Parts: sequence; structure tokens; C-alpha cells
Amino acid sequence: MSDDVIRGVIVPVLTPFNPDETVDVESLKKLVDYLIDNGVHGIWASGTTGEFGNMSDSERIKVIDTVVEQVNGRVPVIGNVSGGSTQLTVSLAQQASESGLDGIAATPPYYYPNAQDELLDHYRYIQDRVSLPLWVYNIPQTVKTAVAPETIATLAAEGAVVGVKDSSGAGELLAQLNVLCEQGEISLLRFLGTAFRVTSAGAVGAQGVIPGIANLIPAICAQGWEAGEAGDADGIREANAGVIVAGKASRIAQGGSANAAAFGAMKASLKIMGILEHDTLSKPFRPLANEEKEQLPPILKELGLLN
Repeated sequence: MSDDVIRGVIVPVLTPFNPDETVDVESLKKLVDYLIDNGVHGIWASGTTGEFGNMSDSERIKVIDTVVEQVNGRVPVIGNVSGGSTQLTVSLAQQASESGLDGIAATPPYYYPNAQDELLDHYRYIQDRVSLPLWVYNIPQTVKTAVAPETIATLAAEGAVVGVKDSSGAGELLAQLNVLCEQGEISLLRFLGTAFRVTSAGAVGAQGVIPGIANLIPAICAQGWEAGEAGDADGIREANAGVIVAGKASRIAQGGSANAAAFGAMKASLKIMGILEHDTLSKPFRPLANEEKEQLPPILKELGLLN
């Protein structure tokens, strides 16, 4: 699938787990269909929202294989192959390349902080050894190291990377990257890992968004992106209102981390909706307590996701 059709809302798909934390393949297939049937434009497999950091490589490959097979060419699929070192990333990327992905994504290595010259070497080395289009996954809050705009632009100019998912939350860095690409006539797909820029990302120079909340509200996110592109003020307002309502679910948890609260709320909601069989989180994430889950149906009804 060519890069010019990769636009819009790419969903960083949740990983449904069985109670023993193995991948629930059948629920994952149902989730993929739910997302595509509701208009999303792509799938990001085995990412942060997919709890990849708590999973074995074999289970991550199972997720990627399942997603690619179920998507069956309907939308692009990007597989996150990030590892703790360059060689570990390459090893996983080579396994994933057999699945039929449209591209792979990698963060910087995430134990030792790295300098920008090391990151240049990291991405060049991956690209040299894996034939798939490579994306930079920039999420410094979880991996310690930010990939600087100059580094991304250099890699893109060389043809080492084709895209970036920027989950840094630093708008000025995206603006700098936009300027560098414009001045250097550099082709680069720029996607934002954000919920509140679904309707406005195109206006700030991005080709799309990769919002975790789209697992729960794919239609609202897809319609919001399209409204933003069309300049439909009413559609933009309606979609943003839906994102705000959906965000209530992530604030239900009275303990645990922010990630656990968000993933747990979406999984519990999708279970209530009959899409997931279980709402298991990977340890040590704290799942929602029963009394917390009882607060979800009114939110789902407000979103039009329950009769």
C-alpha cells in the first residue's frame, strides 16, 4: 500500500488478553472489524495502547499476524517493533516483516538514554536490514529519549524513514519538523498521538492522528478527522464533544496508573459492548474494580454505544 493513502485516523489497537495474559485472538479479530466497520483509516499494532512493553516477542508477533490477517488489505497496518536495543528491534522487525505489514515503527531503545548521533545510527541500521517502510515512534515520556526534529528530518531526507508518530505532546517540535521538511522539500508522513487534535491535526501540518481513545469511539474519531479536513464546524464540534465524553471513562479508576486507567476503561467498555471476551490487563497494571465498571454504562449510552 503506497504512502499517499496513509492518512486520517490510525488506531493503536488494544491487545485483548485471556485471563492468563495470552493474546485473545478471537476478540482481537472482532475489535479489528469493529474499528474498520466504523470508518478508521489504519491500524497501529502492538503499540503502547497494546501494552507491548509487558509482552513477549512471540505474543507481539501473534498480535501483528492476527491484525494483518483480519484487516486483509482493507486499511494500512503499521507494526510497532520497538526493542531495548537496535539488534533486538531488528530481530523483531525481521520476524514481523513476514506478516504482510505496510510498515514498521520503532522507538529509540528504552533503557539507556541515547544521544542523537546514536539514534541516527539506530534507525539507519534498522532500515538497512529490514525491507519495510520505517516510522519513527517518538514518545519520550516512556523511553527517556526524544528524537529531535533535525534527526527525523535527516533520516527522512536520506530515505531511511517514511513517517513519524509524534506522541511527545510538544507542538513546537512538530512545527519545527514541518519547517525543516518544507525547506528541505522532504517527504515525511507526520501523525500525532493525540485525542484532542483529531479534528485539527491537518491544520497543523499532520497527515493524521493515532489516538488510543479511537479503540472505543472509532466512528466519532473518523468522522471528526473528516470534518476537520472539510472545515465542517458543526461536525468538528460534535466530534470533540464525543472525545470529551469518552474521556470520562479514563477518570473512573480510583487507583493505579494513568495508562491502566485508560486501557482498563476501554477494555471494560468493549467487554460490556460484546466486542471483547475479557477485560484483562497485563500485570502489573491495575484493572478496574467492579464498582468502577458500574460507572461505564451511562457513559457508553451517552456516546450512543449502548441501546
